[in-house]
Amino acid sequence: MTQQERFIEDLKRNQLMVAIRTESAEDAYHAAMACVEGGVRFIEVTFSVPGADEVISRLSGDERVVVGAGTVLTTDDARKALKAGASYLVSPAFDEEVVTFAKKEGVISIPGACTPTEIYRAYKAGGDIIKLFPFVEIGGLDFLKAIRGPLPFVRYMLCGGATLENISKYLAADAAAILIGAAIIRRDLVAAKDWASIAGLARSFVGKVEGSRTKT
Repeated sequence: MTQQERFIEDLKRNQLMVAIRTESAEDAYHAAMACVEGGVRFIEVTFSVPGADEVISRLSGDERVVVGAGTVLTTDDARKALKAGASYLVSPAFDEEVVTFAKKEGVISIPGACTPTEIYRAYKAGGDIIKLFPFVEIGGLDFLKAIRGPLPFVRYMLCGGATLENISKYLAADAAAILIGAAIIRRDLVAAKDWASIAGLARSFVGKVEGSRTKT
């Protein structure tokens, strides 16, 4: 089994990836560590965070977490992310140069797409997992069901709309992963530096994943 195959298997088993998007590097680090304490294994630090590469570097030494970079829009971003220790690259859109760079460097590429044409182009270019974004706005779980008809071989990550109340439906869709943002990294909790509550939310989401495993 290749390193990429192991990554995808591990991600599919854990299901959750949390996107960290805060206004400072320090808040990003503490929010990420709160998620790790809550049992989240996959953390994506978005490049919209000032000093995102420093946060990735700090997190990459922790064996409990597989850290990646998000909002990777250019090969310069990608290069900086990998230098910092990112294991995978996530983008809101499909940029062929970024995907090609990831393939060349041997890291997982997760480009964003929201139409059948974009999804297939991103897949053909070498995207390992295709991030459906913005998931709710393009039709949510109904869209996923429809697109799997002609494109069942694509691995999908669902980005947007997942909450503690509906996460069971997302899990039942059996996607490669579910990307969670504001449902765990709540602005009010970050502003209050309430890392314990963020850890608690993360733990609740992880518990839902574990609960869904016992039912299958």
